[in-house]
Amino acid sequence: MITKVLIANRGEIAIRIARAAHSLGIETVGIYATPDNLALHTRQVNTAVQLPDNPDPVAAYLDVETIVAIARDQGCDGLHPGYGFLSENVQLARACDADGIKFIGPSPEVLGLFGDKVRARELAESLDIPVIPGTAISSPEDIESFGQEVGYPLMLKASSGGGGRGMRAIHAPGDVADAFTRCRSEAEAAFGDGSLFVERLIENPQHIEVQVLADATGAVTHLYERDCSLQQRNQKVLEISPAPRLDTDLRERLLQQACRLAESAGYANAGTVEFLVSPETDTHFFIECNPRIQVEHTITEAVMNTDLVEAQFRIASGATLEDLAL
Repeated sequence: MITKVLIANRGEIAIRIARAAHSLGIETVGIYATPDNLALHTRQVNTAVQLPDNPDPVAAYLDVETIVAIARDQGCDGLHPGYGFLSENVQLARACDADGIKFIGPSPEVLGLFGDKVRARELAESLDIPVIPGTAISSPEDIESFGQEVGYPLMLKASSGGGGRGMRAIHAPGDVADAFTRCRSEAEAAFGDGSLFVERLIENPQHIEVQVLADATGAVTHLYERDCSLQQRNQKVLEISPAPRLDTDLRERLLQQACRLAESAGYANAGTVEFLVSPETDTHFFIECNPRIQVEHTITEAVMNTDLVEAQFRIASGATLEDLAL
């Protein structure tokens, strides 16, 4: 069992992780940037360590070398990244492995796979899971060629993107050049990777995400779905579980496909597989897998009466789904 964990985050999720750790008798170490010295999460951990001063307090939480050094110096045998910040950072997961610190999340290889939306699409296609027609692009001309092939509207996305950033809808050929420039700039600023891909835009879809949980033996289960169709600027506003208006047979297909995708990838720990459903036809498409706990995991916890963060700790410590009665 993990005995001491560094929580590489702040705010609500850091408090949430600390609470789950304490319920399991795990000692906690928190970190904080200078402006956060009075933040509530610093008073919910056994030890709070100040990060080096940085003109950008957010950047302080992105310093992999410093955070892993704090975990090592504090004698931590686990590190929980929460969501946002470094939660999908392959470098952090590898650094933890190198120092013998258990990264509470998927392996670096799985983080790398699902951090690349194009590779994730290719995996889904290989498993006969439907994906939206799309392709990697490197120029406005590539987008125009794809638009001529499948028609408009299109959706331009960052290959390494997430959280609704690095996305632009393209409704006509005249929108292509501006969308390409803006999307690539956003992707480089947000993810350090300007690579893009384009898909046919599914208008007014039902957005369904399936919560999965997997252990180190390769066993995978689902904790049903959430509907996050109500969004503003590609950001989720409201989540509902179980999803309304979802055909029973289609729901079962989505749940099984999510588990099959995670199993094929060698997934371990918590993750979310996301789909779009066309409301007119009930056709569905895989769009991405978020290899981390999500902000909205508490909705699933309420429905399933299951503490997902506690389950993360137990799986990272070697428990199986059978041990968790899942």
